[in-house]
Amino acid sequence: AGGGGGADSAFEQADANRDGHLDINEFRNFFGQQLGGAGGGSSY
Repeated sequence: AGGGGGADSAFEQADANRDGHLDINEFRNFFGQQLGGAGGGSSY
């Protein structure tokens, strides 16, 4: 993360267990939050 990188900060927020990798559940949870829970996150 090098200063104001939106993608980096989004990744860090989504990487719930801080292992440096996103699994599908972290991805779904993150995007569910970003979209205000539209569709309950189950439409993926």
